[in-house]
Amino acid sequence: MKKLKSFVALDLKSNTQNISIVKKLYRHVYGFKVGYRSFYNNRSNDLISEIKKWKCKLFLDLKLHDIPNTVSSAIDSLSNINPDFLTLHISGGNEMIKAALSSIKKNKLKTKILGVTLLTSLDGKDSRKIYKERNTKKLVIKFAEIANNVNIHGLICSGGDLKVLGKFNKLIKIVPGVKMFARNDDQKRVAFAHNALQDGASFVVLGRELIESKKPLDLLKKYGEQHKNKNLWTK
Repeated sequence: MKKLKSFVALDLKSNTQNISIVKKLYRHVYGFKVGYRSFYNNRSNDLISEIKKWKCKLFLDLKLHDIPNTVSSAIDSLSNINPDFLTLHISGGNEMIKAALSSIKKNKLKTKILGVTLLTSLDGKDSRKIYKERNTKKLVIKFAEIANNVNIHGLICSGGDLKVLGKFNKLIKIVPGVKMFARNDDQKRVAFAHNALQDGASFVVLGRELIESKKPLDLLKKYGEQHKNKNLWTK
């Protein structure tokens, strides 16, 4: 069965609710993203087991960002989970990323490290305040070059950054904060899921719009009917 090239962000109040989402959608999506709220919540082990039970990809979104030794130790502690994907902030620097990759190799994990470029909640005004660079695309390219030089597996970026990242064709590109249908959102750099996938994203992340729906499976099927382009689906 073909699946939408997407991860579903499991961010409901309880992991009992998140497990229910997994059971409803596992046949139709590539995998599930487990972030802070669900990872540090009750029944997180049950949630992760449920995802693995259905042979879906586990995307652990912890956005590691600390000194190299601490990041390495954190990954050591995740060896029993062995997520398919794990995030860290590229702004942590070369040595931190190298330490993460070294820990992956040491523990013989299948985990692919994804580097966060610039959070989709930040715009040019924010990046100027934080990084002294108003042009978010220039900043994203700088982060991508850092990641590429240390052989990271992929990037987390906005849909609007995909075209400027085209030269990094060996890197997986995952776009969070996408929308399926028109809506208001607190994200500042947002793309539609189908546009992001057509523009070069490897996968997108679907969030509240889907999981807070009364009938998430029906909503996903409706979206699939509207967008049958083969670039949106796994083989």
